Amino acid sequence: MNPSVPKVMKRENNTHLLVSKEMNDTSLQLPSTTRSLSPKESNSNEDFNVDGNETTLQRISKDYLKPNIGLVLLTVSYFFNSAMVVSTKVLENDPDDIANDRQIKPLQILLVRMVITYIGTLIYMYINKSTISDVPFGKPEVRKWLVLRGCTGFFGVFGMYYSLMYLTISDAVLITFLAPSLTIFLSWVILRERFTKVEALGSLISLLGVVLIVRPSFLFGTPELTDSSSQIVESSDPKSRLIATLVGLWGVLGMSCVYIIIRYIGKRAHAIMSVSYFSLITAIVSFIGINTIPSMKFQIPHSKKQWVLFGNLGVSGFIFQLLLTMGIQRERAGRGSLMTYTQLLYAVFWDVALYKHWPNIWSWIGMIIIISATLWVIRIRAANNETTAKDLTPIIDDEENSIPLTEFDLSDSK
Repeated sequence: MNPSVPKVMKRENNTHLLVSKEMNDTSLQLPSTTRSLSPKESNSNEDFNVDGNETTLQRISKDYLKPNIGLVLLTVSYFFNSAMVVSTKVLENDPDDIANDRQIKPLQILLVRMVITYIGTLIYMYINKSTISDVPFGKPEVRKWLVLRGCTGFFGVFGMYYSLMYLTISDAVLITFLAPSLTIFLSWVILRERFTKVEALGSLISLLGVVLIVRPSFLFGTPELTDSSSQIVESSDPKSRLIATLVGLWGVLGMSCVYIIIRYIGKRAHAIMSVSYFSLITAIVSFIGINTIPSMKFQIPHSKKQWVLFGNLGVSGFIFQLLLTMGIQRERAGRGSLMTYTQLLYAVFWDVALYKHWPNIWSWIGMIIIISATLWVIRIRAANNETTAKDLTPIIDDEENSIPLTEFDLSDSK
């Protein structure tokens, strides 16, 4: 045997051990071409500006988006609600249908919309049956509250539609915007939620903006009729106007109760379950109304345009109710109701996009007031996460004066 062979093998083994030791030595630095950069180093490197933007987005998400995710969902939901309003307006005010006595009534629109929405809820629930419990009627302990949510939801919609039959659009809309203030009060009385000075002041300021936008005749006088305003139907009968106003106020109470009930149910029922009950009950009541009221008859859509509009009503209604419920579940009732004012912004958008009608100076001032008040409330909420609550002293914070919702037993009212 060659005596040099063992020396060579020994040298190779030593070399292998040395390489292995070097690879396992964490103190060794990688070449600059392969060395990974730490977050701190990448932020200071001008070649990695994306990280800086990502940090900014993360800060915005943490400080504003996540604390207000409920408000974001509500804002998007009201956009789909505005799409429904546009479809309803076109269906109800078609000159050819009015001339030929084929005008589509509000109850028929509600019936078609809610039937499509209910079918959508059933499909959604059965597809996601593994994550939604007790399909299709929900947990037994919350069914009575879901039924109550459906009934109050119908009265909220019906109050608005009925008041439009005898009042101008401006007056009818103004009545509905009393809902946020009423909801804030009811959320304190029933849910024992804090009623802060910021929320109260924000509601009053927003209501001032609403008044400037709708400009009711009892404050700004009667405007001169133009071609567009002449299409607005307004009864001159004081009795009819009084009844329409009272029904509209009843609808406001219904809308406020919807917020309270959904907030009380919380996560005990999936959001789609609330939409399902609302659409089913509204469809049933609308069907009964169409077949029992002598002056009403069901009109079948007779054009491609009407079929498309009815389809949009159902799809937009489904998305609106789903996002609305999800938003309310994640946000306090008082603050969440403030997002109803975004409907005014969407209304202006559709007026400009479809009818080339721009708001006047009073409308612009009103919108600025509403947006400023809403953003102010949101910013105070974000800042309150890092500061004490001494600047947000509740106006009333005595739980002895509040009424727990659990004290109301609906088991005997079937």
